[in-house]
Amino acid sequence: MRRALLLAISAILLFTTSCTRTNGPVIMTPFEKLQGEWYYNKAFFVYNSGIVRDDVLNDFIDCRILFDGNIIIMEDLRSGQVLEGTFELYRNDVGGYWDENGIYQEDIERFLTAYLYDTRTNRRFTYDWQINYLTRNKLNFGEFYADGNYSFKMKKVY
Repeated sequence: MRRALLLAISAILLFTTSCTRTNGPVIMTPFEKLQGEWYYNKAFFVYNSGIVRDDVLNDFIDCRILFDGNIIIMEDLRSGQVLEGTFELYRNDVGGYWDENGIYQEDIERFLTAYLYDTRTNRRFTYDWQINYLTRNKLNFGEFYADGNYSFKMKKVY
């Protein structure tokens, strides 16, 4: 009996202490996951219908993106260029399906539109990104153009 009581107390202590998080809530919205400063970890330019992929990380290695509420700041640490503005995060339900258990599975694409302003040149920029993967410390997104597209992987700065 005494062993069972000690085992139960040990199990309770183990489960209550091992599941706590110190860096935020367990469940976060995509908006909450974006908050913070990010750096480019990988960057590719893909063209010729996906046949050619150039590594362009050197063009972005000194850039940082900061999300603070609805504010976005993109900074190139090498040149000192700073773009500031706001962003919108939205999703598009591109259709789902019913699985074999009769449960509807959503197929959702997430997008981010950034409205930026460069105070040095008085130019405005709009970036549209398709978010492919987002966790509390990883962000993968694409930027699409007529001649090809960029594929970026970012990590959060702690």
